Amino acid sequence: MSGPLRIAFVSGHSQWWRKQRLVAKYLKMRLEGVIYPDVYCLALMLSDKFDFLLEDEKVAPGNYDLIFAELQSSDSQLRYLESLVESGDPPVTVIPGPPAILSRDLTDAKLRRVKRILSGARHVWAYSPELKAFCDGLIGHERATVIPWPYDLAATQKLGRDSVRDSGRNKILVQAPMSFHDIAQNHPFVLKGVLLDLWQELPSLLREKLTFHTFLYNSTDVEKYKSSEFAKGLPFVLERKRGYRSFVRFLGECDGVINLTSGSILGRITFLAAALGRPGIFSDNSPLNARLYPGSGVAIFDMVRLRELVGAMLRGLANGGLSNGGVDARLLPSLSAAAEIGDFPANQERLRDLLGERAA
Repeated sequence: MSGPLRIAFVSGHSQWWRKQRLVAKYLKMRLEGVIYPDVYCLALMLSDKFDFLLEDEKVAPGNYDLIFAELQSSDSQLRYLESLVESGDPPVTVIPGPPAILSRDLTDAKLRRVKRILSGARHVWAYSPELKAFCDGLIGHERATVIPWPYDLAATQKLGRDSVRDSGRNKILVQAPMSFHDIAQNHPFVLKGVLLDLWQELPSLLREKLTFHTFLYNSTDVEKYKSSEFAKGLPFVLERKRGYRSFVRFLGECDGVINLTSGSILGRITFLAAALGRPGIFSDNSPLNARLYPGSGVAIFDMVRLRELVGAMLRGLANGGLSNGGVDARLLPSLSAAAEIGDFPANQERLRDLLGERAA
């Protein structure tokens, strides 16, 4: 193909104004020269721009070279995606979401539709070997391909250089986001129990300048955070919602990151923390987490190891933190893994190779 790929991405929205919010977000991103490590930016690894499609939007044959769609569990999205796959023109690349989301509302009818979509799509792209195994097993034969993700070490570090650190304060990010309900629940009070016990052991001087920071992404979690008095007894700061650039800068201001998640995850927060060299503790449910932080992975209910690692992080702050060499080496990221995972040009080339596309 001589010119750039013409790509469309199924937005997942049926309302025009919601789609336009996505259009504006990614236009702003391109103007800023930033690529987010999210599913939509897979298209930008192959072309300088792409279009969003509304659910049920008619697509004429030949309008695009490729349509991308993230496979989720809603009836309307599955029906539309199946119609696109059956048409075959343009060809469809399917990127399945986390198994917990895809499978939570499955019925016999939905399962048959999912199998037809995964079997009939031109490509099925998985963000991890575990997700590939889930998809292949679901349809009964090998179909999915594990792909690189749009991580960019150099761009992340460039954003992080804008971080302003307060030398007199210590910040630890605890859960982004914190979730008290649904399949994303990361059992906040389990972690709080560990923090409360260790808090009492800290020198008073450190307690005076240490704060824990967290994020909440929906109204249910905000209500539970407040009604349960989760922050009682610890210096928690509930951060406002931030855009990508602002969040990366905030992460660069932190002295440590604790992010425990349930289910099969991609590990975006882990990569950002590693790219910025932050000490971290992460759940061991992601291959990317294990590669980036080989010494500080923890099962979400392994309280003994969690207590040990959190204690090491807090003692490191008491010993001067990262700037003074006080951090336990187990909590530090693998710089070589971060460099390989975040090699954007190499990942871009690998993705193009999967399509047989050697665009300039």
